[in-house]
Amino acid sequence: MLKTPDRQETIGLIRDAHRRRRLAMKIQQKLDRALESFIRVYGELGWDPDLDQKERDKINEKVKEIIKATRAGKLTAWADIVAMSDAARQPADELRARCEKTMEQLAKKLPVYDWVKTIRGAGELGLATIVAEAGDLGNYSNPAKLWKRLGFAPYDGYAGSSWKRYTWVPRKLTAEEWIENPFSGERYALMHQIAVWLVNAQWVGKAKTGTGEGKPNGPYGKVYADRRAHTAKTHADWTKQHSKMDGLRVAMKAFLKDLHVAWNKPLAKKKVAK
Repeated sequence: MLKTPDRQETIGLIRDAHRRRRLAMKIQQKLDRALESFIRVYGELGWDPDLDQKERDKINEKVKEIIKATRAGKLTAWADIVAMSDAARQPADELRARCEKTMEQLAKKLPVYDWVKTIRGAGELGLATIVAEAGDLGNYSNPAKLWKRLGFAPYDGYAGSSWKRYTWVPRKLTAEEWIENPFSGERYALMHQIAVWLVNAQWVGKAKTGTGEGKPNGPYGKVYADRRAHTAKTHADWTKQHSKMDGLRVAMKAFLKDLHVAWNKPLAKKKVAK
């Protein structure tokens, strides 16, 4: 009979599978970017590195459309190139799928999963990814420290992701400030995807409401809606994308806070029992 792994062993296994998954993702990304770059440069799409951002974005979207159509079976001049890239990508695709399946299975062994499975949009892979990047959530004395680890703690009035941008940042942080307030773009991107899954699952689109506006149908969807309504008044200059990203960030912080509480409840009960 197989021994049931304890929580620390489960966390270690999740982190190991996640490291392999991240390697697979990096290989996928490198191959995808190389394919896109080739078609962008040689596809007679008018590409020029000196184009403004809006024009570059249009061409990049066109490149993605070409690749998607080619993969769907449409005969294009890039069929052989796309096929070669996809063949090279297959081992990474398979490794990632295996690792994600393992992570999902292991996440179900964590005591906090009983709470997570009651939250619409919060699945096994999201939980496993958070644990892989943060480790034992019991090691964080409060949610703010967990936010900091995962890139959600603000510094000097700005989110960590904002300090990484080249525009609308008041100044550059010093090396000492970065050491004191580390920020991993890769880690934050993973957390952002979890936030998207969470909010999308707790949101009814305007096409279904019949009112011309979307509405929340869950607690974190409501956090997202309330935040966007608030910043519409306090930051009227923000673009819709800026408002959306900020809303997702705040909704994810609320989820992480509740996850931290749920994770530590079993610990509190054990301490009382002793």
